[in-house]
Amino acid sequence: MQISSKLFNQQQVNQFSEINSELQSLQGKISSGKNILVASDDPVGSVELSGMKVVKEQIDQYIKNVDTSDSRMKNIDVNLENLTSLMVRANELMIQASSDVLGASDREAIAIEMDQLKEQAFGLANQQDASGVFLFSGYKSKIQPFVKDISGKINYKGDRGVTSLAVSESMVVETNLDGGSLFQNIKVGSNKPISMFTLFENMSNSIRTAAQAVYALEAPTSAEIEITNNNYGNWSFDITGNEGTASISSELIGDDPIDIITKINAADIGITASFSENEGKIKLVSNQEGLIKIENLEIEGIENAEKSPTSFITLNAIDSTGSTIGRSQTLYDTNQLTSSQLNNISETQVHIANFRGKVGARLNLLERQKETLNERDIAIQKDMSKIGDADLAKLVTEMQTMMTSLQASQQAFVKISNLNLFEFIR
Repeated sequence: MQISSKLFNQQQVNQFSEINSELQSLQGKISSGKNILVASDDPVGSVELSGMKVVKEQIDQYIKNVDTSDSRMKNIDVNLENLTSLMVRANELMIQASSDVLGASDREAIAIEMDQLKEQAFGLANQQDASGVFLFSGYKSKIQPFVKDISGKINYKGDRGVTSLAVSESMVVETNLDGGSLFQNIKVGSNKPISMFTLFENMSNSIRTAAQAVYALEAPTSAEIEITNNNYGNWSFDITGNEGTASISSELIGDDPIDIITKINAADIGITASFSENEGKIKLVSNQEGLIKIENLEIEGIENAEKSPTSFITLNAIDSTGSTIGRSQTLYDTNQLTSSQLNNISETQVHIANFRGKVGARLNLLERQKETLNERDIAIQKDMSKIGDADLAKLVTEMQTMMTSLQASQQAFVKISNLNLFEFIR
């Protein structure tokens, strides 16, 4: 009997311990809201849930990458929009500078504002995002892309690399723009590509020399022209007489204009050319009374407007007695003229617009990808919830039932434990 009592008591204690353990497990699930606290709760579900968590973490990282990419591209788009605004203002200034009624002080004021636009473009080219990454440095994202040397020339210190971030298992998106291509490789006209900063310099220089230049040299019947040649190489221009127009091209190595004279005479446009060795000038005479006109001067090696041009053609109209009529006229390379700069502005605006198009396409892609990732995130959370989230109503009912059972068992145990041998016999 003594042994039976010990065994009974031990069984009851073990049973109470198991019930308490189950109650603790139920309480843990209810308080956490999770159905699986340890792998033993549901081995199969635990494995599935672990795999889903990995996928969920990947999706979360892709969403972060999308947000980072979106922020950078929007920042870049704002800078491109500001660049466009600078070009619009530059266009307005060049139109103002094209007026013949402006004085030297007016032109200088316009040129100074153009210089300021260049500095603003320089600032935009060195923009950073919120994390301190330069937007236009390529792979060298921590290095300032555009730097002025001791002479004031702006040089590119970045590279042509394009950074990217993964926004899905199979998709990466570029998160910057190649500053060298955007700011340093603008194709204008037939010239070599130039930088945006050189473009602003050209505009300033053309404004400052506009008062001294003309778009075409003109004389009624006779003229003397003088070539100031500090850019040896190929010179070309159009010359018009009363019988037509000819394009003259000649390689000028020194001060000898014989080749030009020969080509003008051979053009058969109603103009006779000769050379005055004493004066070092070319004399042009119309065969019949009619206008002499020279325009569209292009000099090899001059691709940018110069603040103080050193190569040009000077014309003096003369009468039949050889006396000068009116003032001397100076014709510079076409790159010096304000009209050329207006064309360059237009082409630069197209250049910027092309880059904005790329940025816009990336932003649209990121927006669509964000929607896709959010949908995937919701779906995986639902699947994880089905496996891992507790059914609170069911668990509470189960715990209440177990507690009722425990209380009944405890009461029975207490009652039985208080019985003696005689009570059993009776």
